[in-house]
Amino acid sequence: MQTAQGTKNLNRGITECIQRRGVSTEGPNAKGAQQTLSGSISKYTPEAHCALIAMRCAVNRRPFRSVADPLYIEEVRLLRPDVIVPSPRTVSRDINEDFLRVSPTSTNNNFLAAQVFI
Repeated sequence: MQTAQGTKNLNRGITECIQRRGVSTEGPNAKGAQQTLSGSISKYTPEAHCALIAMRCAVNRRPFRSVADPLYIEEVRLLRPDVIVPSPRTVSRDINEDFLRVSPTSTNNNFLAAQVFI
């Protein structure tokens, strides 16, 4: 039995699979990029994740400690296993810093909390 022939068939199968799925093998999105089932590249960044959590808490009036909910953490890790969910203290700090940066004297808190992230 020839080993080279087995490797050639394996490589051919990999190439055909990549072409069939439309996955790029070159460029910045080729290695290590999380892909969805449709082959699109995830646009996840830790900063965008923190901003989305802060917006969810501010706009929907959710407690900061909601990010410490074990089921929420499990849901996030199901979607992206390597993610680190920020602590409730971090979410609170982010919201307060952004709110104060927008307007330290405003009385319309709900409006400003939503506007920080738009």
